[in-house]
Parts: sequence; C-alpha cells; structure tokens
Amino acid sequence: MKQPAADGGRRLSGLGRPSGRDAVAGFVTGLFSIPEGVAYASIGGFAAPLGLWSGVVPTILGSVFARTVLMVTTLTSAIALSASSVLQAAGLSTGDLGAIATLTVLVGVVMLILGLLKLGSVMSYVSTAVMTGFTVGIALQIIAGVAKDATGYTPTSSNTIGKLVDALVHIGRWQLPVVLVAAATVGSWLLFRLFKPTRTLATLLALLVVTAVTVLLGTKIERVSDIAAIPRSLPPFTLPDFAAIPALATGAVAIALVALAQAAGISSAVANPDGSKTDASTDFSAQGAANLAGGLFGALPTGGSLSRTGIAQSSGANSRWRASSPVSRLP
Repeated sequence: MKQPAADGGRRLSGLGRPSGRDAVAGFVTGLFSIPEGVAYASIGGFAAPLGLWSGVVPTILGSVFARTVLMVTTLTSAIALSASSVLQAAGLSTGDLGAIATLTVLVGVVMLILGLLKLGSVMSYVSTAVMTGFTVGIALQIIAGVAKDATGYTPTSSNTIGKLVDALVHIGRWQLPVVLVAAATVGSWLLFRLFKPTRTLATLLALLVVTAVTVLLGTKIERVSDIAAIPRSLPPFTLPDFAAIPALATGAVAIALVALAQAAGISSAVANPDGSKTDASTDFSAQGAANLAGGLFGALPTGGSLSRTGIAQSSGANSRWRASSPVSRLP
C-alpha cells in the first residue's frame, strides 16, 4: 500500500526545483508564444484568443505529466490547420466554440487511450533517420511559416517548400524595414550567444533590444496588435457540444496522430536535463490529459511544439517549471 505514495513522491520530486534560469526560460517562451499562438490560430481560421488559451491549461498540464521534461505542449501550425480541415469537413464553423471544445476533448481521449495502452513503445521501432527527417520537416514548416513575418512578402503557395521558393523568387518584393528588423534580431541573438554571461538570456535580450529600437525609431512594421487584439482575460469555461461527436470522432484520431508524431520527434531530439529517460507512452497520456482539460477552457487541440521547446531549451530551462509562462498569467 506504500507504493502509490512513493510513486506520487517521485512524480512531485520530478517537478524539480524552480530556478532563475527556469523563470527566464518561461518568460521568454511565454513572450514568444503570444505572437506565434495568435498567428497559428489565425492561419487556421480561428479567433486569435484561442491561440493564446491553447498555451495556458494544456501547457501547464503537459509539462507536469510528460516524461520529456522540456517539451512544451501547445498549439502548432500543423494542428491548427488539421483542426480547421476536420471542422470544415464536418460542416462545422471554426467559430463554433462548442464544436472546438468537443474536438479538443476527443483528441485528448484518443491520446490518453494510446498512452494507457502503452502504444508509445511502437516509436522505438522507428529508425533514427526517419525521426531526423520528420524533425527536419517540422523545422522547414516553421521556417516557411515565418517567411511573411521575416520578409514582409506573403507567399501565395499553399505548399511548405513552395512558400520558401516563392519567397526567394520574389526577393525584390521584400520590405526592407521588415528584413532589417528580422536580421537585427537574429544578429543580436548570435552576438549575445557569444558571451557566456548572456548566453541563456540571448533570446530575451535580442527581443527586448530590437523591440525597443524599433519603437524609438518609429519603424513601420507589422506588430502583434495588428494581427489581433490580445484579450485581457483568463480562458473561459466552455462546454463541449456532444451532438458533434459523431462528425468529429474520425478527424480527432487523425489530429491526435499528427500531434503525437510531432511530440515523438521532440522526445527523440531533446534530452532531459537530469539525464532521465523519456517515455513516449507517458508523453501520450500527458498530452491526452492536457487536451481533455484544455478543451474545457477554450483551447484548440494541442501537442508537442518543436519551436516552443527549442526556445525553452536555448533559454536555459532546467525543469518543468519553465511552463509558468506569462501566457498563463494574462490579466
């Protein structure tokens, strides 16, 4: 009878001790998540606040229960687009909050079942080359997703590689102020990374310095506020529309598999700081719990985010506490 208590103690101790580096990593990841969450929700045709709410409850629960310590569970571009397609195929609107809640909860149920059945073990049979290729594919998708933000030119292609090619072909239509700001941000990050005292703060410092300069100079570039208004509220409690379950069940399975594949790529690429082993089945269950709860609080379906995990890792995150980001404390 003492075993459960011991397991519970190990789970709690697995949270680690919060540190200054975790606080910085959480702050940086949270700031990064605001424009990215808004953008991902928008490209899927969803209201911008849903992208922010997807980084609150799901992110916290995913971080607490996942075996991959640094993995950030939140909305990704692939999930947003998949969710939009599933809703449209079911004849439902991307503005139907009840249907969205139903879809997110169903995705959570599928993930939880797969985790409890220990089906994460099948990932051990996937070759390293396949996982590397999958991770590179996600990275290319992220790069293509920021082509407009980094150049000021909007690619017309709907294909990931097509967007990159389109942007390069139309280099003459890039907006100089946008390109200079993007280049200055990357350059500042590289500069701060060269010095040990500022290495883990590089992302935050680059963000603050370049933002301050652009504001002082009055540079005319697109800002987060131009994409959508940032809500000053906590995620609302939302009840699922149970009548939509038959129409969304199959699509929920597809979204769950897409999200779990992304998470598996992260698990294989990002080592735990404490040296502990990752476990795909536990990660499946953790994301299931994150979606089950997130669906009741305005979140879209979520999964492991390579970009957000990379930001947390490069910012010096050491434990799960980096999930306490500014996004989860919006006034």
